[in-house]
Amino acid sequence: MADLPDGLYESILDEDLRDLLKDRPELRSVFGKIEADEEPARYAAFLARVLEKALHLEANSAARLSLCNAIVERLANVSDGNHLLAHRLVPAEKAVLLEITPSRYLHTGMPRPETPLSESSLFTGSPSDPQLVHELLQEMPSADGVDILVSFIKWSGLRLLMPGLEELSGRGVPVRVITTSYMGASDAEAIEWLASLPNVTVRISYDTDRTRLHAKAYHFHRRTGFSTAYIGSANMSQAAMTSGLEWNLKVTAQDLPHIVDKFVAEFETYWNSREFMPFNAAEPEALREAIRHARTGAAIAPVFFDIRPHAFQERILDALEAERTVHSQRRNLVVAATGTGKTVVAAFDFKRFFEAQGRNAKLLFVAHRREILEQAVGTFRAVLRISDFGELLVGPYTAGRLDHLFCSVDMVQVFLAKICQNKFTFYFFISTNLFFSSSTNLKRIKLLISIRAGHSCPRMACVLRFRL
Repeated sequence: MADLPDGLYESILDEDLRDLLKDRPELRSVFGKIEADEEPARYAAFLARVLEKALHLEANSAARLSLCNAIVERLANVSDGNHLLAHRLVPAEKAVLLEITPSRYLHTGMPRPETPLSESSLFTGSPSDPQLVHELLQEMPSADGVDILVSFIKWSGLRLLMPGLEELSGRGVPVRVITTSYMGASDAEAIEWLASLPNVTVRISYDTDRTRLHAKAYHFHRRTGFSTAYIGSANMSQAAMTSGLEWNLKVTAQDLPHIVDKFVAEFETYWNSREFMPFNAAEPEALREAIRHARTGAAIAPVFFDIRPHAFQERILDALEAERTVHSQRRNLVVAATGTGKTVVAAFDFKRFFEAQGRNAKLLFVAHRREILEQAVGTFRAVLRISDFGELLVGPYTAGRLDHLFCSVDMVQVFLAKICQNKFTFYFFISTNLFFSSSTNLKRIKLLISIRAGHSCPRMACVLRFRL
């Protein structure tokens, strides 16, 4: 280190750095501590750079090998380190194991990418780089599992990868694909072809107007430990994988294992997210409709997916049912922490009542925030499987029928007389402890609940309170 310009560093203190700082007392140097659990990786990375410099200084190959083995022997002297002696290098004309040829190959020489399996690489679309499609195809024959994450899939891109995907299918290698119908950019027939392969599982986000998935990545699992992943800007299209100026980073489990591990963890998170729904090639109508809607602006038919309450939500629903049927308590309070799905509980609670009344029951759902009301309408529609269920009365929204009303606290005050006249039969109030501590708000709730329904249908009231 010849000089020390101002700026940020993460340099481990060695004698060279110590002496430089000693000669420059005017520098304002700031040091940090290396945590004990970080020391092995940090010291190993530092010594790897020192060792590489030393090996460049030694021109003789045999001497380089001896130097490496001397270091291994020295390391084996640490406590319980005898097993490290097995890592001494063996003199050989060909010293790198390249493959163990599977029995399905008549001859040696499995397909392999041009870029290394042990060293990360950057693809920029320059003429000197191999095409991304070539590298992906060369990765597939040796993969034991493949995960693909792309915003959209075009038939032009899929067609280029078909030989590799068919080879994976022939071996029964599991392939998982996450994609979207965003902006109608995907080709439905391409996704359907993919999902028709027996070894391929596809999950899709059907939100055509917005997407949080902008990642483009391909991961090739290998039991040998030489897994690789391509992370960058290339969707599955011909232009992106052949001639486009797309930047993609190939990372390997050998030199960047923490990046590959994070890829695996994030992919699993997406895979198990409710945003990405399983796609069945035998039932492609929802996907086709979503893409058609995005491309033409035509009205999209509602797509319902099975929603089931979690076990703890079932217990809440059962407790509410017991209070009403056994104890005749029809005004109930549910207190639960934020994020536990109180709106889902409310939707299933009303569904039981709604169906018991022959789908002839009026609902008033009151909350203190517009976002809660918007989410609640969507949840009720999904649980009841009624695409136009409910009206919003909050912010820019206006309501006409008032049969199933999702209303803000402020709008309750403005339209109190009209709401009271509507004689609702089921009331939900959802808010925070702070809201319910207000005497004014409690008076509004009591007034609404006290209004007589005017017919034989029993009235229900349920307060859902955040536990902060």
